[in-house]
Parts: sequence; C-alpha cells; structure tokens
Amino acid sequence: MSKRSKTFFSSLTIAHKTTMMYGGIFSLSLLVISFFVLLNVNVIEQNNVREEIVKIVQNIDDYIESNGTFSQQILDSIVKNKYVEVNVIDVKNHTVYKNSMGEAPPFIKQIPSQPSPEQMEEWEAPQYSRPKEWEQKGFKVSTAKGFHIGGRQYFITGRDGKEFVLVEKEIKFQENNYLVQAFKMLSSNNYYFHKFVLKLLLIDLLGIFLSFLIGRYISRRMLKPVEEIQKTAERISIEDLSQRIDTSGPDDEMKELAETFNSMISRLENSFQKQNQFISDASHELRTPISVIQGYANLINRWGKSDPTVLEESIQSILAETEHMSQLIKKLLFLAKSEQNRITVQKEQFSLNELVKEIVKEIDITTEEKRNIVIKEKEEVEVYADSSMVKQLLWIHCENALKYTKQNNTITFHIYKQKEYGCVDIEDDGVGMAEEDVTRIFDRFYRADKSRNKEIPGTGLGLSIAKWIAERNDGKISVKSELGKGTTFHNAFPLQKRNIK
Repeated sequence: MSKRSKTFFSSLTIAHKTTMMYGGIFSLSLLVISFFVLLNVNVIEQNNVREEIVKIVQNIDDYIESNGTFSQQILDSIVKNKYVEVNVIDVKNHTVYKNSMGEAPPFIKQIPSQPSPEQMEEWEAPQYSRPKEWEQKGFKVSTAKGFHIGGRQYFITGRDGKEFVLVEKEIKFQENNYLVQAFKMLSSNNYYFHKFVLKLLLIDLLGIFLSFLIGRYISRRMLKPVEEIQKTAERISIEDLSQRIDTSGPDDEMKELAETFNSMISRLENSFQKQNQFISDASHELRTPISVIQGYANLINRWGKSDPTVLEESIQSILAETEHMSQLIKKLLFLAKSEQNRITVQKEQFSLNELVKEIVKEIDITTEEKRNIVIKEKEEVEVYADSSMVKQLLWIHCENALKYTKQNNTITFHIYKQKEYGCVDIEDDGVGMAEEDVTRIFDRFYRADKSRNKEIPGTGLGLSIAKWIAERNDGKISVKSELGKGTTFHNAFPLQKRNIK
C-alpha cells in the first residue's frame, strides 16, 4: 500500500472504513464463489448430459430385455425430442438404427456394408481398444469410472475443441446382440455460456452494491452510540456534568462503552463536587480562626497596649487559633499529597502490642486530664504495615476519645487476631454518636452535631486521614457508636506481607 493510499484510508471516518471493509470482504467472497462456479460449469453440464444419456440407454436396455427385438420406430419413441443422438447396432442382422441430426462423428462405430468375416472380427474387437483408435485420429479421451449401467462412458474432445459425452453399452438377449452408442455434444456454442456468465456478472454487481449499502447501514447503526458519546462530550463542561448517554438497547460492546463513559462522567462529577465542597469547607474552617485573630489584633490595637489583662487574653487566643490553623494546614497538605500519591508507604513487620503501649505512655505524659486507659491483649500480634502511619492513625482515634470523654472515664485498647488480620479496637464510654452521624464520620470536614460540640476543637479531617492510612496499608477501618454510650473504632492490618500476583 502506497503512502498516498494510506493517507486516504486514514482520513476516512470509522463509518466509511467499516463500510469499505464489510463491503470489500463480502464482495471478495462473492467473486471467489463466482470464480469457482465458472470453473465448474463444464463439470455441472457434463453431469447433466451424462444423466440424460444414461437414462436413454437404460430405457433401450429395458425395452430389449422385455421384448427381445428392436426397431427404428421404437428408438424414435424412446428418444423423442431430446437432443441426444443414438445409434443402436443390431450386430446379428448388420442393421443400424439411428437417431441423429447429421453426419455421425468419427468415434461412432459403423458396420461396413456386406462385411467379410475378417471385417466382422475386427469390428467386434474389445471395447478397451477404442480409446487408442480415437487418440490416433486426434481425439483426447478420458474414461469415467464407476459407471453403474454396465457400459462405458467417455469424454471426448476433438481437434476443433468440440466436446462430447459418449456412452456405449452391449446388450445381449438370447441370440441377439446390440451395441448402443448414445452421445451428445456439450454447449461449445458459447451462447449459453456467455449468457450464464452475463447473468452471474449482473448478480455479482447487484450483490456488491447491496453489500456496501447494507455495510453502510450496519456501520451507522453500530456507531450510533459513538455519535451520542461525541455529542454528549461536546455538551459537557465543568459547569454542567449532568449529561448522560442513553444506554437503552441490546447488551453489546457499544452499550458497555456508553455505560463506561457515563460512569467516568459520574466519577468526574462526584470528584468536582467533592473538590468544591473541600474548598468551601477549607475556606470556612480557615475563615473562622483568621476572623478571631483579626478581632483580637484589633482589640490589642485599641486597648491592649495599656491593659495587661486584655493583652494577655488576646495573645493566648491568637496563639490558640494559630495552632489550630497550623494543624488544619498540615492535615490539608497531607490529604493533598495523598491524592497525588506523593506519600511513601514503608511497610515492615512490627509489634502492634508495643506500638499501643508506646502511645499509652505518651498519652500519660502529654495529657493533663487523666483517663483510665486499659490494654486488653490476648496474644502478641505482629502486623505488616507502615508503623509510623499506624501510630498516626491510632493517635487520631485517641485524640477523639480524649475530646469526647470526661475526666476519669475509661479508654480501652483491645488487641487480637482475626483470621489473616491483626486488630486493635479503641473503645471509649464518651458521648457517642447518632446513627446518621456514623455513616458520614469519615467524610472530610464532617463533625457530628457541630452545635453540641462547638466548644470542642477540631477540623473534621482526622478520620478522613485515618481511613486513607488504613486503605494504603491494606487494612480495614470501621466504627460502632451509640449516642450517650460511647464509641468503638475497629482497625485491622495484615499479619504478614501479601503476595501480589
């Protein structure tokens, strides 16, 4: 294929390419079939002619077997108007009964008039010597095999290209001996052949035209969902992600493509909504401490310069809000890096029991208000995960437990194995959560009952980070809570490294 033809084909639409491929394959198949039909026209004609001749010879044989005699009138009645030439030679009476339309061809056996004994002996020579005689006279001869009427069948071609089918059979009945020679020339008058070729050519042209027409219809129908995808994609924008493709119709690859496209748009829409919600929530969370800092800065500017009490209160509030903003920004940066896969997870085998004991010791040192902290460990549990990340996850749960439990309340760590996971559950007897809050507790910036917990500091990002840590370490995280009775966070991590196939 030349560069020019490649450029032409590549510039076509998929519909045109499909039409050309479908029409081309069907047309090529049709032409190949027509070619083989033309090659076998002679074979088909030979079979038809042979069946016609054999039937006449069989009828002559049946008549002689039934009556014992034969005549010209009988021959004419058997052959009738069929274009088959027949010679029936009565060997005993030296008589020939003919049904022919002209001079008999040279391969037809004739009885010499008033033959001598030597001539009769030569005339009655075995049949298998006949093909040699014809070949000496310039004929091409082939003998058919498996002939079922007891005679011989020949396909004979003369020097002028004319082809004949010849059937010879000897019929002996009592003292009578007959030689039947029936032959017919094949259609070498090319009129019928040309007429057949013309009809076949017209059928091929019509078939080729219909194949391209049907191919165009099928390709358009098959590619209709693609056009719908294109139109829908053109209508989609960041402001409008609600467009979807109609997926009604048969369950084929095109429907799967449309459903995949719709799923992709749904994920994009959900992502944009989360992004917008994230920006809105982050702006809201940052606006509050900035407003507080700005308010206390104005207060210092007005009265704090001369009033030590106002100055001290303002400085403490500004420091608290600054710390809150610092923690918020750190968590936002962590989530942003996690979405960009910029945080490296370094998994190793470590003791979950030792990690929990380390966290409990840190709680005792850093917490002013004391809690009853209990560790319940059934056995030594080692897990395969990033120990620093797991520690960060457990600290998130501990901070929540400390915020929502009163002094002298109990926080319990349950350490155990469950199938292929090592588990640590953190249970508290604090304020708990309502059922509708439990389903949303891992959403970013979500805080259960903000009006009731507005005095408790927090960003609503901790549990989102905890969920991400659990998933990145092939673990699981879930929560059970009842309002007024406490909360239990369940965390599970693989006991050993998993083989990735």
